[in-house]
Amino acid sequence: MSPSEEQKVTRHRSRRGQTLVEFALTLPILLLLLFGVIEFARIFQAWITLQNAARSAARYAVTGQWDVDAVAEAIGYVRPDGLSFEEYRAAVLDELVPCTGGHDEAFARHWGFDCDPGDDEDQGLRVDMARLPGIVERGRIGAAGLSLKPGTRIAGLHTAGGTEIDSEAVGEDESGWFHVWVCSSRRPLINEDVNNRYKPSEDRRDRNCGLMEGPGIPANPGEDFIGPNQYDAGGPGDAVEIVVFFNHPLITPLGLVDHIQLQARRVMINESFRSTRVVNLPPQLALPTYTPSRTPLPSNTPLPSETPTPTFTPTQTFTPPPTETNTPTPTPDCALVTLYSARLVDDALQIRVRNDNPYGPLFITEARVEWEKHPNFTQMYASNARIVGRSPFWTGVSLNPPTVIQQGDAGWQDDAPNYFLRRFDAGAITTFQMQFRNGPSQLNSVYTLGQFNGTTLTLARTWGGHDREGTGLSPCVIELEGFPTPTPFTHTPTFTPTPICTNFEYEFVGFDNNAVVHYTIRNTDVAMGVLTGFTINWNTYNRPIGNSVYLDMVSVGGTNAFDPRAVVVWNGRIDNSPAVVNAGDPGWLVSAYIEPGQAVDVWLDFEGTAGTLDGDLGFFRSDFNGTSFEMNFICNGSANPVNTPVNTLPPTNTYTPTITLTPSKTNTPGPTRTPSNTPTPSKTYTPSKTPTNTPVTPQVIETDDFGGEGG
Repeated sequence: MSPSEEQKVTRHRSRRGQTLVEFALTLPILLLLLFGVIEFARIFQAWITLQNAARSAARYAVTGQWDVDAVAEAIGYVRPDGLSFEEYRAAVLDELVPCTGGHDEAFARHWGFDCDPGDDEDQGLRVDMARLPGIVERGRIGAAGLSLKPGTRIAGLHTAGGTEIDSEAVGEDESGWFHVWVCSSRRPLINEDVNNRYKPSEDRRDRNCGLMEGPGIPANPGEDFIGPNQYDAGGPGDAVEIVVFFNHPLITPLGLVDHIQLQARRVMINESFRSTRVVNLPPQLALPTYTPSRTPLPSNTPLPSETPTPTFTPTQTFTPPPTETNTPTPTPDCALVTLYSARLVDDALQIRVRNDNPYGPLFITEARVEWEKHPNFTQMYASNARIVGRSPFWTGVSLNPPTVIQQGDAGWQDDAPNYFLRRFDAGAITTFQMQFRNGPSQLNSVYTLGQFNGTTLTLARTWGGHDREGTGLSPCVIELEGFPTPTPFTHTPTFTPTPICTNFEYEFVGFDNNAVVHYTIRNTDVAMGVLTGFTINWNTYNRPIGNSVYLDMVSVGGTNAFDPRAVVVWNGRIDNSPAVVNAGDPGWLVSAYIEPGQAVDVWLDFEGTAGTLDGDLGFFRSDFNGTSFEMNFICNGSANPVNTPVNTLPPTNTYTPTITLTPSKTNTPGPTRTPSNTPTPSKTYTPSKTPTNTPVTPQVIETDDFGGEGG
């Protein structure tokens, strides 16, 4: 090899070595860039997906719906065989948070007071608890495509047994962890000294929706106080904030971290999915509001119970009554019992009483509520009295003001021996409420507090309100006074327009248990509608049903015929169909109001079966053809009639044209042999073949105007 050739080979080898060194130096940088691009794309895709998850959860939250399957899975409830969907739904809600006439630990643990089965707001609060698992589930569905680890944790939401719902498979510091944080601007329920029931942590990574009222929480928490964590989706009109967290796993083989945490946040305003005391539209969380609606729990006991409060009551046992013991008990001082505030809330008057006595409670024994008749609501009546958060201690119908109720009256619940329903505990603010029915849904739309001036509450200082052994202790009297006197009502309601009858819509809904028939009436007019009479037909075919079925009651409103919130317009007994009743007739109680734009349920309660009229006794929807309702004494309207079963019987030769054109069957004795004369016309024209004949039930296939077959 020549020297020149040797030099060429040497230079070539040098270049190859240099290329390898350069490649070795640049390869890590190239790989880092490549993995960086891939990782950034994955992170961006996960962030976009997480935004969709937060949006999906928030959009579901504002509707007020709840997912029964999600709740059942969260609490471990298995649906029994043969259970209908409605029964399944009710069973799941009862399993999560029961609401009975007694003490409900799960409800009280969450909200700080006992549940009243007849209170709309309490039922709504139960549903608000059940909404949370569905919101979390919608968040997981919206995050489909991410490497989510299974499990759900909802802080502050417990099963009926007291176990917090937490099934997360990994911790918050592990890859794949997914969490949905929910907090709201719900107004206070029991403590008016706080702006909102919940206070979210400033750093959302703390995931704390701090409870600011309830047992164990200071009455006046400071600005820095954040209570125990309790997730909440809010009520109608509240702001709800959703923050979705996800530990996104990394694939870059650098060994630095195995995941990064991503967040997505949405704030929305809940829809008006049910009636609420005040619907506000706060632009963000933690806005100050002032609509307290619950009485604080006694500070000396965590939850209300069926026994007197241990610290301040004369004895810690049911018997004997405290005043019968040998230990002297200081008598409550009336000077320490004052009117704290009063207001009109929905359809009720509320009076808050402050008892600063440190020793003994007081017991309401009489209430005299002054109010006025409004010319547009002459049938409004006082229906019940209670301490807010407890069951009513009086129920009845008081049509004429003033409403005076006393211990021992009909409808009065004495609630011995602890008198919890009527007890104004020591060291607490207790709210008395008188509720009105069949009037405006919002009393403050037509009334002011001045129209209730002169209302008095009589609070006894002896145990249960009974004057034991002639103690002669005079009661404490709280009087509502000093509110501005309003302009007197105009008792000639000329401003009310005359209703247009065609603006009332009627619909037959169906058959319910306990032989109840369900209608609805919708008022699309601008004028008030008043139900002033009805004609109820329940046997179109005039079948021999005897006295086994008779009309017992007609009520309007509420969720069922026996709902305490429903207005009973008539109560009696009518055996014969049809039943024609007008205002003022025997059994008529009040005329029910239907406000403009309102749709109400009308319940016809029959006696005859504990089941349904169609299922147990063979009634058809068309049996109620001819049922009508009278509005404002001038409008009579009914639901669209349903085709009767006889219209669907197989056709016969009765209606063939050849028969109707035959002049006579006797004028031509023999020559006429046309085939059209072979049927015997005399049988086809007999009344027994007319459509009004009693139907043969096995042959009936009833069609109706409700999209399906009846019967």
